[in-house]
Amino acid sequence: MQTQLNNFVKENSFAIESEAELVQAFRPRDQKKLVLPEKLKFPLNVRSYFTWKEPSGVYTYLIFKMPNWDLPRGVAFKRSASTGEPVGGLCSWCHAYGTSDEIGMLSVSMSSNVSSSYLICHDLSCIEKIEDNAAMSGKEPDKYIAELYYRMEKLFENISGYKPE
Repeated sequence: MQTQLNNFVKENSFAIESEAELVQAFRPRDQKKLVLPEKLKFPLNVRSYFTWKEPSGVYTYLIFKMPNWDLPRGVAFKRSASTGEPVGGLCSWCHAYGTSDEIGMLSVSMSSNVSSSYLICHDLSCIEKIEDNAAMSGKEPDKYIAELYYRMEKLFENISGYKPE
């Protein structure tokens, strides 16, 4: 289900009926790294997207579904280790500013030798940041949420369209 306002998608909701459906949303290479959150209840009703970190904090998982997709898709991001003093950074998805403890490189394995990296919020709380920033500035978040969805859609196109040379 999607809600539309002012020609921008405001909210994209979907449900995941079972643990098996959740696991199937991920590519086989990501399924091997998958650590599901404890006490997860199904059906899982998702507003916009669903994300969680595994206990060590190395992997962050994202489940996302565009309205035109048949099924939700998942990806496992690997967090790059921070070195040195915390520095500032800007998330390339939501444009929030934060320290290197909050925003940094998350990479997606494309093959055993290739990965793509994204400078984004470590906890993938981009939609909440967009909504908070819009509320503080008195603006509607719809345009920024639509841009976030577009960036996420492009991530999934990139990883599903990758062809090793």
